[in-house]
Amino acid sequence: MKTKGMLLLVVVLVSLALYSKLPARAGTAAKVGAQAPAFSLTGLDGQTYTSEQFRGKPLIVNFWASWCGPCKEEAPALVRLYERYKDRVELVAVNITAKDRIESVQAFASAYGLPFPVLLDERAETAQAYRIVPIPTTYLIDRNGMIADKITGAADDAALEKKITALLQR
Repeated sequence: MKTKGMLLLVVVLVSLALYSKLPARAGTAAKVGAQAPAFSLTGLDGQTYTSEQFRGKPLIVNFWASWCGPCKEEAPALVRLYERYKDRVELVAVNITAKDRIESVQAFASAYGLPFPVLLDERAETAQAYRIVPIPTTYLIDRNGMIADKITGAADDAALEKKITALLQR
């Protein structure tokens, strides 16, 4: 228990340090009930993904890094969630590549068998727009592009299931 607490403290402190290095940006933080910030990011597959292309279907946006312990804990639950709901919900994993290495991102995606798009936030602009602290942080966006919910920290199957059920009822 002590080790997990220390690990969480280290992740939070590192996340805060990284966040403080991000450039200031006009606008307000992404909040539940507000329009989700737009993004256009390249995926590990070389394709460009935009938030607009997902309109009409609920979208889960998970922010993570390969060195993040809680991200590793959460990855299997996200894979199971995607397999269960892939016909009704889109899911993208946004790697904060500005503070990560592409080789590590590729290794993580391969090790956990991520079946959904892995997007590269190379300048941390999308993370800044969503005001990501700490990681992992997951946004649930409804079919109209409105933020329906937010999960801070690693989510387990039960928490994800509950949030997805609510998202699908919107």
